[in-house]
Amino acid sequence: METMDVLLQTHLLLASEVSVLQQLSVQPEQELEWKLAQLALNGQSYEVVQLVLNEFTEKINIETITDDASLLNSIRSFLSKHFHKDKNIALTFSIALLQCFIQNNYTGPSTPIDIYDIFSQDLTKKETINSLLIQSLTVLGQCAYELVDDPMYLVLSLLLLEQITEQPTLFGNTVDSDIALPVISSTETPGIIALAHWWRARALLVHLSLLPEATGYQPTVAATILQSIDLAHAVVKDLPATTSEEFKKCIYTIYYLENVKCSLAINHEHLCLPSLTKVMKLTNFQFVLTGARAKRTKFQERAHSSLIILAESSFNPQMPNLSSTKTSSPESFDLNSDLLLEKPQFESIGSEPLDEQIIKKQKIDSSNDQLLEDKLLPLALRQEYIPQSLQIIDPNNQPALSAYDSLQLLLRLYTIRQTSPAKDPLVEEELGALIGRIIYQTTGDRNWTIFSRSLWERSIVETTKAKTLERGLLQMQSLVEELGLKIQTRMIPQNNEEESVVPRLKYIHQLPFIPRWELDATLAEKYMSLGVLKSAVEIYERLQMWCETALCYAAVGDEKKAEELLCKRVRANPNDARAWSILGDIKQDPSLWEKSWDIGKYVNAKNSLGRYYYNPPASSGLTRNYNLTLKHLNDSLRRYPLNFETWYFYGCVALECNKMEVAAEAFSRCVSLDPTHAMAWSNLSAAYVELNKLKEAFSCLKRSIACDSQRNWRIWENYMLVSAKLNEWDDVLIACKQLVNIRRNKSGEGSIDLPIVEKLIELLVSSDYPKCDDDEDSIESQLTHFQKSCIEFVCITLPSVITTSARCWRLVAKVELWRRRPWAALECHEKAYRAVSHNPDLEIDEKIWNETVDACEDLVAAYESLGEMEGKHGPSSLVCKDWKYKARSTIKALMSKGKGRWDGSDGWERLLQARSQI
Repeated sequence: METMDVLLQTHLLLASEVSVLQQLSVQPEQELEWKLAQLALNGQSYEVVQLVLNEFTEKINIETITDDASLLNSIRSFLSKHFHKDKNIALTFSIALLQCFIQNNYTGPSTPIDIYDIFSQDLTKKETINSLLIQSLTVLGQCAYELVDDPMYLVLSLLLLEQITEQPTLFGNTVDSDIALPVISSTETPGIIALAHWWRARALLVHLSLLPEATGYQPTVAATILQSIDLAHAVVKDLPATTSEEFKKCIYTIYYLENVKCSLAINHEHLCLPSLTKVMKLTNFQFVLTGARAKRTKFQERAHSSLIILAESSFNPQMPNLSSTKTSSPESFDLNSDLLLEKPQFESIGSEPLDEQIIKKQKIDSSNDQLLEDKLLPLALRQEYIPQSLQIIDPNNQPALSAYDSLQLLLRLYTIRQTSPAKDPLVEEELGALIGRIIYQTTGDRNWTIFSRSLWERSIVETTKAKTLERGLLQMQSLVEELGLKIQTRMIPQNNEEESVVPRLKYIHQLPFIPRWELDATLAEKYMSLGVLKSAVEIYERLQMWCETALCYAAVGDEKKAEELLCKRVRANPNDARAWSILGDIKQDPSLWEKSWDIGKYVNAKNSLGRYYYNPPASSGLTRNYNLTLKHLNDSLRRYPLNFETWYFYGCVALECNKMEVAAEAFSRCVSLDPTHAMAWSNLSAAYVELNKLKEAFSCLKRSIACDSQRNWRIWENYMLVSAKLNEWDDVLIACKQLVNIRRNKSGEGSIDLPIVEKLIELLVSSDYPKCDDDEDSIESQLTHFQKSCIEFVCITLPSVITTSARCWRLVAKVELWRRRPWAALECHEKAYRAVSHNPDLEIDEKIWNETVDACEDLVAAYESLGEMEGKHGPSSLVCKDWKYKARSTIKALMSKGKGRWDGSDGWERLLQARSQI
């Protein structure tokens, strides 16, 4: 019985086809659950709600409700009384409530029932109840969108899911104290409870989409539920033994997709790639980004370079097709029309002549298979690097992708967008290639949600380009109208056929939530970016987004109008902490931020206070106050500990004012939130160094350089210094080499840390060089890795950097002499002398004159000691046969430079003495 309940609920989780349920053998006692699940899967969630509520004669008494807290208590009492026995029915009811809310606010069309019938009186107070429900969805001073439709659905669903999972409520929680986070065990947690947790995470992400920014415990709880694969394990273990492996694979697939979606929703996009890589392997999905020539319109006569995604699905769940239900694919326009960009026509991949490919494209190691696994966009720079199975694909008629693989491409698009610079032309081209692979499929059924979201994202890309701007805006407007929600007038004629809600809801939980008002707001942002202020303001005012309207005016310099709007807003809603905070940002008034904090514990108000006291404006007459800055940032982080930027700023301030324990804690939290942030690891190591925890600092720096893009010389310098303190000389050498490579173009020989190099050479020459006559391979085999690397660094890398440093050349000479290469050592001494003797200040600065005399004496001594040694051509040759002549010539040339200026000086006398001794 329990396994059948889990199977039924899992079909609801996967949004299976109704026909699948008709194949199940249902016990008589499960008939109601089966009927409700069938209605939900058929897109009739509102009928589930109606059927369940009709079973109850008792309703909620509206007379007992005075505020949002009493409203929530009344609803809790109602739910606990009627849903304390059968968790299966309760879970199905909560799912139906959530789906109705999503249908009314995200996908359309609106449901035909009135959920407010749950109350006992004629609802003359319906608007009041609605207002209280929206107020109950406020989180840390951030008001939920006030024009949301039927918030009762979401509140009921959240409360019921809290009840089923027996978790502490998040309603009204100000995060003054910690709450117990859900714990899900792969073996101990019952399947039904795991499914209830999963749906609760989905509902919490819906709740977050109603807020301007992620905040409070909602992101933490949702992330906790979806962070471990144990959630999927707990569901799978309770399925019937006859369940197919393909069905189980679907569960794991949507788990990873929703894990990525959750990371994007709470601004932890750095956590997306591991899950995307896992789901790609799970579905055996293959795709690659490459280049090809293409004609973008029918008017082009010549093909131009373009990016293309080659992709092929190999995982197609054997479940009844969407076409089996009464659905219609999105309308297909002729791609020559003005509504859509014409479909590019690609030439065959790799048609470019091979010699041109070699000239124009940098070759990469084709044996590196990891390229396809650990990048958001696997890249093939040349035809032979494309996987064999993808090379045979016709770029103009690629095979249809499964819905799960299309979702992967869309989630990669969102991840790239959140991790890349805004309006980067190359990034926009990559995103266009991703979207094109989904839109331009000529075979297979296209799901409404996936296709319309792809069109939306393509429209956003098009609005960044002058040629496609108008078409992009028109398409955005069309997609807003397509939802059928709150649209008074339409710009584009619509198909009058009734659209099934099933395809609209099928994959909504695997894509980032975009409510209808956010679509409109994005359109307003586009108008704003184009300078069309009036149209943008009209949209914001229609949506009653007063804070965004004020920010719109502030962005164009009309701060007075912005203040007027915000003042009007706080008069109408004194509890809007976000409005108070934004007003404080515009007026730079700390009292307004304090008020925002007192009203709703709005964390951005504390962040603004922290930055204000860290860098107070000149007009305030204040000086930088570290203690106040840290206090305000600490208050903010206690309320919302998932904010990476605030933790980072908190740590930097602590470093600056020498509070190393605080800095270590702050940067520890940073690297736990984003383990790929190189500077956070580096700053954590700096705090550990000051706390005399060198081993911990060393470990942090190793993580830092692993995350770094190999161009931050400060991180490598810290790594070198800490390694030197711990006598990790192999690491010191690696860091020293990297520093020279990074800084050589800007700093030249200034990139060489001479004391460190001297220590490395001291260690190198402390042991004897191997003795093997005329056998280079034998010598090479006897050298340690450190010796080989150090020799290469000193004798090959450094000479290519040194310009004026005689000290550096002498160090190279020391190593060459150790290698029994006296001729090379003598050459280095000659270069050392030339580096000093060419100084133009030689004839006017006695210090320079004396340094040159020192260098000359060193060179003469080198001639004397090395000149008669065996040369590089064997026993029959000398290093420098005429060393005495060269020594005298060197002294004579220097004396001629100093004659008349340094006659009789101490340096002059030393030169005379040196000449007499030869």
